[in-house]
Amino acid sequence: MNARPAALRSSERPTRWQRCLVLFAGILVACAVALALRTPAALAQTCQARVGAEATVPVTVWYCAGDATGERDAGVAAQLFDRVWPEETRPEPDGLGSPIAPDTDDGRLNVYVTPPNDEVQLGRCPQSCYSVLGNAGVAVPVAPFVATTAGSERSSALMILNEQNGVNDATVIHEFFHVLEFAHSVHAALSWLGETSATWAENWYGASDTSRVGFFGEFQRRAGIALNRKNIVHEYGAYVWLVWLSQSTARASAVFRLWSALQPARSDSPDQIDPLIGRYLSRIGVGWRSSFRSFAVEDLNRNLGQATPELFRFGPFGDPAVPLGITPRWVRPPWTLSLGSRRTPVNLTHLAAQYDEVRAIGPRVRAVTVSSRRIRPWGDVVVLYRTRFGWRRRNLNDGSVTFCRARSDQNVSQLYIVSDNHDDLRAHSGASYTVTGRRSC
Repeated sequence: MNARPAALRSSERPTRWQRCLVLFAGILVACAVALALRTPAALAQTCQARVGAEATVPVTVWYCAGDATGERDAGVAAQLFDRVWPEETRPEPDGLGSPIAPDTDDGRLNVYVTPPNDEVQLGRCPQSCYSVLGNAGVAVPVAPFVATTAGSERSSALMILNEQNGVNDATVIHEFFHVLEFAHSVHAALSWLGETSATWAENWYGASDTSRVGFFGEFQRRAGIALNRKNIVHEYGAYVWLVWLSQSTARASAVFRLWSALQPARSDSPDQIDPLIGRYLSRIGVGWRSSFRSFAVEDLNRNLGQATPELFRFGPFGDPAVPLGITPRWVRPPWTLSLGSRRTPVNLTHLAAQYDEVRAIGPRVRAVTVSSRRIRPWGDVVVLYRTRFGWRRRNLNDGSVTFCRARSDQNVSQLYIVSDNHDDLRAHSGASYTVTGRRSC
């Protein structure tokens, strides 16, 4: 089961931006807040489902008997599905195509609008009973489960929407995208990319609810965590990587076709998912080794002119809801370079980055050198530097660059140093970079 969280006020603590992801067979993926998947027996109430609305598209929306709010919001949900279905089901390369029709209810997808603790029973409880709990919505894979000769699996799905949070377009877009993911690969939908992609879909399909940016803020605070691993909040904020992917390739089809590339996955484990993603990215010219550093630089999320040419919020593939200036967590507080040297270790897990800002340079410093060592072949060091001519960038690898401040084109006044590990499998350590201030060139 895949879930979308309730929208939270910006004043709430970020640690409350939590979602639970549960497997279709009733297996629990634990949340750090110790939130149980199943509703406690004392609070559980079986939903006696009643038809609330029939959408024009093949979707039936149900509510729980006696629940006036659910009955009212069922009509809202049906209208939203009529709106988003034609867009989300466009055939590749413009969408993910149609869902797999369920075995029951004449092939119409079932959507339940319920209170948080009401259980939708699909069979014997507790294995086949689901509640939306604190989430805004959940998607649950259901029969038919279509096995392929390669050992992968596809399925239909149902959705449960939380009436307490109000039925909105972002939740409908998000959960329906999960349904389309299940139609490609149940296993891939349960990987980190499942929530990442469904959150990206909220932006791509123009959701008016923009609570996803709260997860982007959490993503920035967790810059040292691997991009391609499940981590409660992190995988939702990682949707900006798909923003970058569509920006870098100038086509949203790069995201949609990724799901076709994931169809052979035989489990949701990294050893199945990661090679499929890596091969796909290399095939379209944005492999991890050559391009992860570009994403890491864009993730600085500051408008540095041609040094950050994309920016997540701009352009036809960007997300205008992303506010500029929400930067990743710094490796140290921004600092001033004086005479002397400062060495910074680079020890990173796979597909992760660290960020350092030299906010100012002392007046006695006439030459600035940035050097890196032992970063190759697994990582990159990128220097972003500011002169009177604007911002520029320099990829160092294991080299160095010196700026003679007596020259107008090298009179640097500010630096960002972005270090990354572009290996998608392993952590690496032992590298470093050094920033040195000297009296002369």
